Amino acid sequence: MASSFWKGVVGVGLFALAHAAFSAAQHRSYMRLTEKENETLPIDIVLQTLLSFVMTCYGIVHIAGEFKDMDASSELKNKTFDTLRNHPSFYLFNHRGRVLFSTPEEEPSSVRNQQALPNPIRLRKLEHLH
Repeated sequence: MASSFWKGVVGVGLFALAHAAFSAAQHRSYMRLTEKENETLPIDIVLQTLLSFVMTCYGIVHIAGEFKDMDASSELKNKTFDTLRNHPSFYLFNHRGRVLFSTPEEEPSSVRNQQALPNPIRLRKLEHLH
């Protein structure tokens, strides 16, 4: 968990950014009143904006925690080939293949199970045409 110091750094940085934005808006309205439209922002507002941005980013980086390596080989070297594409949430065992490819001995039990349903769908195994 991030320490409260870094959270404080982020808070102060965000407050300083908000203050710099307010100062820039106030300076712009002052320039409109004095009819000096093409003046740039004072250097103190620009420096405050840049320093508060850097301080906020630095605090966020420390709050985020450890970064992962960019190359995938460091994370994949601990896995075997069998577990790379393993997604157990996609396993589905209740599908129509059970009915289509069942043996004749299993058909009476499957017919009983289908008769219990309100609208049974009866599928038969396809015979090869020779």
